[in-house]
Amino acid sequence: MDYTTVSPSNWNELTYQDANDTQIMSQIGGSFFTFNYQFDAKGRVIKDGYAVEYDGATKLEDISGEMVYIGDAGDVFGPEYAGIPYPMGKYNVPATKDTDGDGEDDALTANGDGYAYRITLRQDLKWDDGTPIKAEDFVYSMKEQLNPLFLNYRADSFYAGETVIANAQSYLKQGQEGMFSAASVYALSEYTTAMDDKIFFQSFTDTSIEDAKENSYILNWFITGNPDYAKYFKTKMKNSKDEEVDGYGVFLIPYLYGAKGVELENVAAMSKALDGKSLKEIKEDETLNGYWELIDGWWQTDPGEELTFCLTHSVYPEMDFEEVGIYAESDYELVVVLDNPLMLLKEDGSLSYKAAYNFSSLPLVKKDLYEANKVAPTQEGGLWTSTYNSSLESTASWGPYKLTSFQAGKQYILERNPYWYGYNMDEYYGQYQTDRIVCNTIAEWQTAWLSFQQGNVTSIGIDISIANDYKNSSRAVFTPGSGIFSLQLQSSEEGLKKRETEGVDKEILLNEKFRKAISLSFDRSDYNTTLYTAHKANYGLYGPVHFYDVENNGIYRETDQAKLVLCHVYGVDPEEFDSLDAAVASITGKDLDQARALLDEAYDEQLAAGKISATDKVVLTLGASEDTESVRREFEYLKNIVETLAVGTKLEGRLTLDFDASFGTKWADDFRAGAYDICTGGWSGAAWNPFYLISAYLEDGSRYAAGWDPKTCMLELNPYGDGEEAHTYYEDLTWWYDCLNGVNDCDIDFSNADPEIRLTILAAMEEAILLTYYVVPTTAQYGASLLSKKVEYISYDYNTFMGFGGIRYIRYNYDDLAWSYVKTLFDYKN
Repeated sequence: MDYTTVSPSNWNELTYQDANDTQIMSQIGGSFFTFNYQFDAKGRVIKDGYAVEYDGATKLEDISGEMVYIGDAGDVFGPEYAGIPYPMGKYNVPATKDTDGDGEDDALTANGDGYAYRITLRQDLKWDDGTPIKAEDFVYSMKEQLNPLFLNYRADSFYAGETVIANAQSYLKQGQEGMFSAASVYALSEYTTAMDDKIFFQSFTDTSIEDAKENSYILNWFITGNPDYAKYFKTKMKNSKDEEVDGYGVFLIPYLYGAKGVELENVAAMSKALDGKSLKEIKEDETLNGYWELIDGWWQTDPGEELTFCLTHSVYPEMDFEEVGIYAESDYELVVVLDNPLMLLKEDGSLSYKAAYNFSSLPLVKKDLYEANKVAPTQEGGLWTSTYNSSLESTASWGPYKLTSFQAGKQYILERNPYWYGYNMDEYYGQYQTDRIVCNTIAEWQTAWLSFQQGNVTSIGIDISIANDYKNSSRAVFTPGSGIFSLQLQSSEEGLKKRETEGVDKEILLNEKFRKAISLSFDRSDYNTTLYTAHKANYGLYGPVHFYDVENNGIYRETDQAKLVLCHVYGVDPEEFDSLDAAVASITGKDLDQARALLDEAYDEQLAAGKISATDKVVLTLGASEDTESVRREFEYLKNIVETLAVGTKLEGRLTLDFDASFGTKWADDFRAGAYDICTGGWSGAAWNPFYLISAYLEDGSRYAAGWDPKTCMLELNPYGDGEEAHTYYEDLTWWYDCLNGVNDCDIDFSNADPEIRLTILAAMEEAILLTYYVVPTTAQYGASLLSKKVEYISYDYNTFMGFGGIRYIRYNYDDLAWSYVKTLFDYKN
């Protein structure tokens, strides 16, 4: 049995909107490809290993070479395949053409693979009523996903993400007339100044531009990347005091990213002045053109990027679905053609992790049931909707379970789907032991906790109210996340000086030795044990789930390079230990003697430079968005750390920490602007791309240390490790980041280099950032839950790809009858 705090309302793959709705959807759907554990010869789970396996599909072929070539002028060369045109000048086939005028056809080289795939389906795919599923069902489902009469919520998954199906967006938006993002209507390379009277600057989401159908590329990128940003781009918004104030508009973006000449108090006025104006009007007005230069000048790196800020009038032409890049080649062969390459196969022809991650399946709905649940609009010009997969009667399954009962707000029940193809597969033998899933809606944690104690809930999160009693239980399960949290120390000289008062110094924070002293003043394990239920100590920019080499199970933090980074930063000599692992295990983050020595050295340097007096106090401020019990507890802990650090030093009695919880939702922006001295913040995500994630510590607008310029931080490195002087580069961190990721016209492109070379660069960059001590890592994100003694996981080592195995691998210590007798006998404190 399970529970949910909020009852799902819509598990339709075409329209679901949040993770809550996936709790039913994930059990009633199948997939083409899936992740699995990696096992040794004795059938034991290999820690951190994974496999990518065929599931509802039996074969995957890259057939890019069979596709038609469309030239930049729109002329077609080569064999036309199923009548599907391919836009945007993709060179995705080896077609032929007389390119040099000698009368002979010359081969045109393909521009890389990964544009088109043939997927061969299992022939035992069935719905839960026994109806066969064929390739054409996936074509029908995609047609409905992109149906312009519906404008389904999940349609952009196939034109705005990594999986971009050819002509998907054009088919969805056909017949629409109005103002659209100029960057979605035109390729950036098409921009010329002759278009300036046809494209209009957009500053706000509730824009003054009439007939706006969507936001500009810039606004949409910020809003979809972080919906919390949306309010900043409205013409009116609520501030932290719940007062209605003018929104900031598009000029907030260059302000956040540190563009020169942009001040916060002016951004709304500049945005309003430009909003709705054509580029022609803007460029003909000296004042408006000055604003435009502030916006475009710092942003533009490629021609045509003017379009990303603008809307333009457009009419999407009518289009037949046959022009969209998906079709059935036979009953069990499905072809998908992409606008952008997606490498689903490795060089040896085996499935890459992207097959299960980016392309596990395509939407699938049961045609007769879906058609029966279409709802026509009640008003002329309105959109069609669907009640498919929102009730028991409207639900169809092709996954391991089927819905057998649903009471909104109360309970749903899932039971085995006897027609699921997986029960015919050797790969699933002995798995899916669960016959029936009963999930009750329980809004309050305390109520759910009582249900768990009565044996009626399989797993429950460990609330802070029971943490001390239960977090050391043998049934406590800790789940690592990608979040890394740190103390962020202020870097803005202007901000620090501005807040100094008579007898109070803050500029000492700019002294690296002072910041290092803070870093070495406390034990990270004690910090996390005291303040959190499950989070664990962390000492670097990455945690236990960040992979530098996904294909080969390469976890960054487990490499020698990453371990040496921590030894260097925290002053541990590996030669003094039996092993590098032992050296790393000795790190606590705390060296109070060294910290106090550094504190005195920093004070003496500031005193000699005339930046502090012999009587000044150093008063630092910990800022927060609100004053809660947990935030107050953290403040009291850190206040004790800071004041204990000063004992026995020249700052004893003169170093303290105070608290300000008035910053509301703008706490991060205010910190970057220098409004207070210490914040607790961090980053999560990009577990499979730490090379990109490091940009959070480097880029203007994202890094907390806004006053520190990474271009002044030089790194000398030979990433090849070959001793060749020509391979040793002395460059700033921004240069290294660009080369590591192959961006911004980098001098050397390491983006596809050997993983060990990329690892060497990443480790060196992490060390360089940590040694500035503007970032003081403290915490790796973990969740904590209690697991019922009725069940067991296949492995209690968390796997990034499989978690703890989920319903697929859960095993039972008791059947339902036996459990009914013993379920209340267990003490979960032990």
